[in-house]
Amino acid sequence: MSCLLVSLFSCLPAWSQTKLTAEQQKEIVAKVDKSASAMTQMQCEFSQTKSMKLLSKEMQSKGVMYLKKPNKLRWQYTSPYDYTFIMNGDKVQIKSTKSTKNIDVQGNKMFRQITNIILNSVTGGTLKSSNDFTVEMYKADAGYYAKLLPKKKELKQLYQYLEIWFNPALTMVSSVKMVEKTGDVTVVKLTNTKIGVAVDEKLFAIH
Repeated sequence: MSCLLVSLFSCLPAWSQTKLTAEQQKEIVAKVDKSASAMTQMQCEFSQTKSMKLLSKEMQSKGVMYLKKPNKLRWQYTSPYDYTFIMNGDKVQIKSTKSTKNIDVQGNKMFRQITNIILNSVTGGTLKSSNDFTVEMYKADAGYYAKLLPKKKELKQLYQYLEIWFNPALTMVSSVKMVEKTGDVTVVKLTNTKIGVAVDEKLFAIH
């Protein structure tokens, strides 16, 4: 299960950083939440880099992402392989060139948590998920980012922490970093982001 989420995120360089005070964090989280709440549809391209402790060479991939609130997401890898993750409500479909698998997340607590993390990470909504993570906000050379430390035992078994980076205007997520419990690191950078554009419902169809 963790491999699914790991395959969706990549790694950021080190920056000088300052942890925000509680009052500063409250202000920034409010701005991010306002933007995330106003966004109903979006699409973007992404590039992903994954570093594994057991491999010296980084793994790179790219693709496109489509999102429609409240719970529709299409994450499609286009290079170097074809692989698509579709979430539509409580249904998930994972497609490759060789197989298609449908999953009902309603009956799988762990998978439901992971799919919610995926959806909320790309919108910034994870900052409000206080039941799952302890949120720490930082200001770095490249802008603001949130460090998410898992609270629940099952989440701690998957990763050490997540980082969500925002554009300077705090209107959208620019990249997401995930550090696994094993030390493997994955970063996804979102580019050519378009917010508010009409997204075809057919992209989220699960057959």
